[in-house]
Amino acid sequence: MASKTGSAFDWKVWMVIAIVASSVIGFSAGYVLGGAQKKVILSIVDDYGRTVELKGVPQRIVSAAPSPTEILFAVGAGAHVVGVDNYSDYPAEVKSLPQIGSYTLNIEVIMSLKPDLIVCSDLVPRLQLDQLEAQGIPYFIFAARTMEDVIKDLRLAGSLTGHSLEAESAVASLQARVNAVTNKTLAVGVEKPRTYIEYYPLWTYGPGSFGDDLIRLAGGTNIASNASNEYPELTPEFIIAQNPEIIVYTVGPMTTTVAADFAARAHWDSIYAVSHDKIYSLDDNLMSRYGPRVVDGLEQLAEIIHPELFT
Repeated sequence: MASKTGSAFDWKVWMVIAIVASSVIGFSAGYVLGGAQKKVILSIVDDYGRTVELKGVPQRIVSAAPSPTEILFAVGAGAHVVGVDNYSDYPAEVKSLPQIGSYTLNIEVIMSLKPDLIVCSDLVPRLQLDQLEAQGIPYFIFAARTMEDVIKDLRLAGSLTGHSLEAESAVASLQARVNAVTNKTLAVGVEKPRTYIEYYPLWTYGPGSFGDDLIRLAGGTNIASNASNEYPELTPEFIIAQNPEIIVYTVGPMTTTVAADFAARAHWDSIYAVSHDKIYSLDDNLMSRYGPRVVDGLEQLAEIIHPELFT
């Protein structure tokens, strides 16, 4: 998607949306203009309910997590990104940007980039973010948990950066792709195979997580849908008892799992997915990053669970 700088037209659009958004009582995010006699201050509420005040449309943004990086580029704000965390690797142009650390931020590098905004996930250390905010650099937290949240955050990023029109275009495209999947997978009469996704040995997605939402939209039944938290560690006995019909393991820098590992586990040969060779891999970045590529993950997962619907 083409990147644009904050033009006068974008500024006007941004202001109009800001005023409309601020009038929506109870909405999770919106802009508020400062007093008439004061210098204009724009405020926006992030995914943690924090009110973030900005002196204008951000022109130099540091992204401290991969998901916000991908969101910014998806809404056409990539030209404003001056630094990224060490794990940001998509789209390709971010690889040439200065890196500012990951779970531990490099404060010195960030300060040298002179950002007017930091965007991040909720895994970035708040203590360091608060230190930066105390030095005049506000930070904004994106913390989506569902597909609906992803759509909301794309719009939020568009408003945040003065790229609302591009954000709406991106949302329309992604929503059309989601609908194309769910029109098939959620149709009446379509079976919902028991599905186990493993992102690290015995660790999976519980209720309220992206993985749980994606399995549901892809037409499966998450065997961990009743777990006690979003990212539970299951016992082998529980997984065997649930007898998943589909097993999906994610591949990426955090795990070395291969398909043969499942059959090698004690008593796992009794599981349907293992005995019927229904074990598949999926790029971890498409499951764990709550940016626009999560729709890629949904499409691939749906084809794994319901190949008969996508031939």
